[in-house]
Amino acid sequence: MTAELGPPNGVVELDPLQQEGIAAVLDRHLALVEGVSGPGDADIDVLDYRITVHPAGASVVLALDAPSLLAAEDAAASVLDELIGESEVLAGWSVAHSEVRITEDEFNRLAASGEAVVDELEAAVEEALESSAEPAMDVEQWRARFLGLAPRLRAFGPEAFGGPGDAASLAAGALVHAVRVVTDEVFYDELALAVNNATVADAVGLLVLEELPPCYDHRYDAFFARAFVLASMPVAERLTASSWTPPRSVAEALALRLFVNEARVALEAAELMNWDDSEPVFAGFAARAAGGMALDELYEIDLPLAGDAEPETAAQAAKLEAELHSRGLAFDQWFAPRDGDPAQHPYLDSL
Repeated sequence: MTAELGPPNGVVELDPLQQEGIAAVLDRHLALVEGVSGPGDADIDVLDYRITVHPAGASVVLALDAPSLLAAEDAAASVLDELIGESEVLAGWSVAHSEVRITEDEFNRLAASGEAVVDELEAAVEEALESSAEPAMDVEQWRARFLGLAPRLRAFGPEAFGGPGDAASLAAGALVHAVRVVTDEVFYDELALAVNNATVADAVGLLVLEELPPCYDHRYDAFFARAFVLASMPVAERLTASSWTPPRSVAEALALRLFVNEARVALEAAELMNWDDSEPVFAGFAARAAGGMALDELYEIDLPLAGDAEPETAAQAAKLEAELHSRGLAFDQWFAPRDGDPAQHPYLDSL
């Protein structure tokens, strides 16, 4: 099923930042939808979805496992209407129109084809999903996006990236872009960990939490992911403030590190700056922004400091943990403000 969502009356065109925001909201809500109830209490599963946001609104494709096309249509309408109704950000939005991407005749033909139905239906679903994907942006479009986002990074001037120039502006814009990407990816990882009751050490296919120090992989569960989102929020807000406040905790410093890494990945993927060239551009920024908090040693530890340790390594792990604790880098210190100010989100108190 494809549906076109229209913005509130009076909105002529969504600017790039509004488009990114709407995409993030839709993705966050749809990622949580596993299914809905259909006619006769039938369970209708949401298998996959694609979102494409454009200046005039948003296109949503839903792949559904339903007993009939009518049930699929009703389920799609229910999902989207509930999504719009529950989100304040989408107040005033509406479903402009919807349509079936696989016709009744095609559906019946595939359903009657016996064992071959699985492969052919999957191919048809994949084709419908891929045909709705947002067209790839070229180099100049990415350049325009990053340059347009650059003024949002108010806490630092171009000198933080080596001085005025195109490279500094692209780096600033890519960093703002990276905040959204990393935030979305943490939400995705949190959902994957929660559904599977897993930690990063047990999970596969995660997007960003695997980039945290591997020595504590067994401590990164869904609860940690939610806390990490909260810790990253003030970092993102301070980047857009008129002055910069360095990270107050290890978790905040790690969030900043992830933002920087993603910005470099985005610049390389857009073919605007390769990895080697972006290193000196962001080195000065990282030195200024980190406020003297060095995290490299956490990444250099190749011994698990959580979970069931082998007897021969348990003593070594305990020694490393004690050394980290003496420098304020042990896991149980990550969310504690290092400036002594007790003000922080209450959710973080239980970590």
